[in-house]
Amino acid sequence: MKYHFILFLMTTFSISLFAQDITGNWTGMLTGSKGSIEINFSIFKKQNTFESSIDIPFNGLFDVKAEETTVKDSVIVMTFPKLNLVYKGKVKNKSEINGHLFKGGNPIVLDLKLGEKVKLQRPQEPLPPFDYYTENVAFKSSEGLQIKGTLSLPNKKGKFPVVIIISGSGPHDRVGNMYGHKPYLVIADHLTKNGIGVLRYDERGIGESEGNFEAAKISEFSEDVSSAISYLKTRKNINKKKIGLIGHSLGGIVGSKVASERTDVSFLVLMAAPGLDGDEMMLLQKAALERQIGANEAQIEFGQKMMKGTYAIITETSLEKQALKDSLNSFYIKNYGPLIPENQREAIVNQLGSSEIVSLIRSKPSEFIEKVNCPVLAINGSKDLQVTPKENLEAIKTSLKKSGNTDFEILEFDNLNHLFQESETGSLNEYAQLEQTISPEVLKKMTSWILEQVD
Repeated sequence: MKYHFILFLMTTFSISLFAQDITGNWTGMLTGSKGSIEINFSIFKKQNTFESSIDIPFNGLFDVKAEETTVKDSVIVMTFPKLNLVYKGKVKNKSEINGHLFKGGNPIVLDLKLGEKVKLQRPQEPLPPFDYYTENVAFKSSEGLQIKGTLSLPNKKGKFPVVIIISGSGPHDRVGNMYGHKPYLVIADHLTKNGIGVLRYDERGIGESEGNFEAAKISEFSEDVSSAISYLKTRKNINKKKIGLIGHSLGGIVGSKVASERTDVSFLVLMAAPGLDGDEMMLLQKAALERQIGANEAQIEFGQKMMKGTYAIITETSLEKQALKDSLNSFYIKNYGPLIPENQREAIVNQLGSSEIVSLIRSKPSEFIEKVNCPVLAINGSKDLQVTPKENLEAIKTSLKKSGNTDFEILEFDNLNHLFQESETGSLNEYAQLEQTISPEVLKKMTSWILEQVD
């Protein structure tokens, strides 16, 4: 789950006419009491204006576009509202900018130098030309939105089994860009090389796909997957009886919903998928993340009490959008007042009030899993702090047994995190720092299991 609680930076650029060329990559070191963090800005021209983006590798943030980029009298301002960040600097010469990064209005010195970005080491990332067939495709959602993606097949001719990759929470494109990794591209490459076709697509409102991601819930994401299945069944080079789903994290809930509603899903792979009700899963996640960073039990208990009250408002009412945000805001003011600063309160309310997160908190995966009759592989990593393995895998197992489904396999991989990387701690900070995108052991297991289903 991509967004979990990384509230670190935001910037925007809008540039008026400026004689000096400041396009390029600019890098600076943000220094604090706990060390230094590299910050990268990319500034580029688009017609007669400037645009920009920010990378913060330590926090797993890459290519976050500035909402506004302005340059006037040698002063550049880049604004990133979603990150609550603004950068303001004065261009000193062709290779230096002196300025400050503002987080919530508080300035931190951040001088920039022109130069190349540090290239992240991602040894598993496949590069073209590929030794298999790929095609950019498009299909229509049930609402008539054009969803675009990439279909990869072992060869151009033939009839092949295909899996659809369903992404986790947060906006994702077809390669699964997160924390400097492209896990969906890596999975697709490995499966296709082993005889299994893959369809991966930009989520609605993301990349080249139409629609509004911010307004989408689990129900809309499920409809898009169902539309993808219907599209694949129109193609001559697809084995229509061997179409399966791979759902990561929240995508596992989506996949379970689709598999429970359609009889033409051949198999289902659940990667770090919730089995518990959404509110219970999120409470366990919060406690696990806080223990990992060293919070004491009193602090954890305080957070559990606060979030139980928050989730109760979400799960016990049908409030939506602004009405729900207003209710959450009132709850925090009434019960916690000055303990939560206004800017933090607003950030929490906006995150928890988003359509996707509300649908996750209200979700009851068991209601779907109990109706899944196709073969299921459910896997998780022992160091997953976001979807804790013991509780969620057991809940999935219980739900499958309740349905009478005996064709399933449940596996917990040692020392793997939520992204299935070999991990020391499972910490979110490790995601970007680790060179590995996904464990080869996981790739091998998913491939062999799928081949058994389509044999």
